[in-house]
Amino acid sequence: MPEDHDPFVAKREAMRREFFERMFLLGGWPGATDTYKRTMWAAVPDIALARAGYGLTMRKGLPETGANNQLIMAGHEAMLAQWFYRPLKRADIELSRKWYAERSNVKVFPHALWDEILRQPGDDIYLPVDVWGFPGGQTFLPGVPCLFFEGMGGAVSYLEPAMCRYFVPIIQATKARLMKLATPQDAEFGLRSAPHELCNLVLLMARYVGGRGRLTSNDTAEFMYPEFFRSIGTIGHEMMCAAQSFDRTLAEAEYEMMDRFVSAIGHASLLCDLVDAETVGLENALRVIQSHPETDQVGIRVDSGDIGGQCVLYFQKMREAGIKPRRIVFESEVTPDSIREVYDRFRQETGEEPELLFPGAGGYWWRLVHRDTVAAAFKRSATGNNPNMKFSNTPGKESLGGYLRVYGRDDTLIIADASESPLGEPLFVPLVRDGRIVYHESLEEQADRADRTWDRYRRVELSEKVAEYRARFMEMRNREVTAARKRLEKNT
Repeated sequence: MPEDHDPFVAKREAMRREFFERMFLLGGWPGATDTYKRTMWAAVPDIALARAGYGLTMRKGLPETGANNQLIMAGHEAMLAQWFYRPLKRADIELSRKWYAERSNVKVFPHALWDEILRQPGDDIYLPVDVWGFPGGQTFLPGVPCLFFEGMGGAVSYLEPAMCRYFVPIIQATKARLMKLATPQDAEFGLRSAPHELCNLVLLMARYVGGRGRLTSNDTAEFMYPEFFRSIGTIGHEMMCAAQSFDRTLAEAEYEMMDRFVSAIGHASLLCDLVDAETVGLENALRVIQSHPETDQVGIRVDSGDIGGQCVLYFQKMREAGIKPRRIVFESEVTPDSIREVYDRFRQETGEEPELLFPGAGGYWWRLVHRDTVAAAFKRSATGNNPNMKFSNTPGKESLGGYLRVYGRDDTLIIADASESPLGEPLFVPLVRDGRIVYHESLEEQADRADRTWDRYRRVELSEKVAEYRARFMEMRNREVTAARKRLEKNT
């Protein structure tokens, strides 16, 4: 059917717009940041107006088998929408000025900063900010800036809480790659483990970028992005127990629901653990399969107890009954590690490859998904022509100075200053120009990049200029700390 006659196009586009509008921070209210942004830039208005650079860095890798200290960039569609999906409104900014200057518990507003931003004509106001960063799907290493922000320093500063949230899709895209390495099957992701619908959609997009995961029980995702997602669903426990009563056996009630489902739908992953997966459920599943010779699309689903043992048991019992082995879906808090364990056990006990075993992963996609996992840090690295550095008493947490860019050369990521000649393949691309999103790659293009770049980079180097900035600042710090320590010891 031609697209202009497709009855779903208009609704799909409207839902996509609504999705990103909901990501836009509370309707563009410019209070969507930390309170101290107001107090800082009110105290030093000249610094607020000066050109500045900030880097977003994930300082740690994902502590999972197979990650090998690598991360995958994802999430630009949703994360950039937080501040840049549409312009701010002049009236909203003026209203926020009145609230924060007169009514807030902290009655401070950075008037000079917002007066300068409001010099733009018209009611639509764009933040004077440019964003550079890795495109979606780019594999990178901890300690390397993944995004870099330039522009009026006070305006860039407002972005910090929202941009730190990149840790979510980055972690989830990386998990998708680890799942892909663990199994050739597309591990289905359900809906209910997500905090809310928006989070689920952000996850699914990141998951596609990192590992091309398509299967989901989120029907909305398939409607909104049918080119990327496919729905999958079968029987649930709520149906399986619906025929129970005290005047019949549990086995009879379970069999009735299995048989009615297959008779009506024609295919199923039979949920066998309602009563007991290794006895009653096993007998009923084999009976249903044998009573429906018209279809070979009826398989098994196990999701509690010894799932590895149950996969072996069902495979062997089907073979003994003369049934051509069917797909066996296994769940129960599945992770890449547990998938490998189930696969290895299946090989050892059956002598067969686990080609029919199909993992269903739910809660795994949200494990470790918090900022501390990767230590996301948004730090100022330059003001005007001067590099800046944030020091730390914890070695390795110091930030880098300069207007930063990242290049790739062989297996090395090189962090350089924008003023230096390219030191390899430029890996940063423009994402936002003058407050407007300019990055529009498809999820397919991003997934291709993840395939190309995974396992490519192993080392990090600093360019001559960035290394010099770091060395000079560290020498200054060490000298001044030593001198201060001596003064303090003398005075005690």
